[in-house]
Amino acid sequence: MTRGIVKLCGMRAPEDARAAAAAGADLIGLVFAPSKRQVTLSVARAIVQSLDDLPVRPPVVGLFVNAPATEVLRLAEAVPLDLIQLCGDEPAAYLDALDRPVLRSLRLGPGSSRAQVCALAEAYFERPRPPRALVVDAHVPGHYGGTGTLADWELAAELATEFPVILAGGLHPGNVARAIEVARPVGVDVSSGIESDGRKDPVKMRVFVESARAAFASLNREGPSWPLERQRTIAWKEEP
Repeated sequence: MTRGIVKLCGMRAPEDARAAAAAGADLIGLVFAPSKRQVTLSVARAIVQSLDDLPVRPPVVGLFVNAPATEVLRLAEAVPLDLIQLCGDEPAAYLDALDRPVLRSLRLGPGSSRAQVCALAEAYFERPRPPRALVVDAHVPGHYGGTGTLADWELAAELATEFPVILAGGLHPGNVARAIEVARPVGVDVSSGIESDGRKDPVKMRVFVESARAAFASLNREGPSWPLERQRTIAWKEEP
């Protein structure tokens, strides 16, 4: 099991992505859904090209909300993207149409039970090509992520005993270590928490990654207590 994944999301310019890579991001996210962080195809291409000369290039994730699969595939090929993140209301069968690794976002609403959330997650993991991980975020009516609202860490922790969970929602350098301690995810995901005045902040990126790495290292030293019973290996590229 890969542990300690750090995803820095919502890059809007090549300099953002290069700063994220320099900070040590494992995954870099680009938003294609309507949002203040949405990028065009030309900007996305420029961002990806700016990473090509790096000794180690972080995989790039494209975030989509309720887009037709044909459009997702077109953009994934044109950019190109390494992974696809589904952040909307896409049904489990939607995964069957995609041609590269998928992260599936789950927004945990107030009153959600472990049974309800696990049943929803299981529907995705029963597909022929299941997601590589679940990105657990907060439920904010009318929004599909990027709100800075805290997710339910305790419920995320329960989900993480059965599925690979990447925790998102309201994380920042000051709380990511505690979030990892409580939720015990395989990774963390941040966007607004690494911004200053609405722009990506290289210092906040670096401190966030350092704090997350230290927290994951502490969990890794615990060994058997990490919940791995049903989790699957996370790989960011398809096997040949």
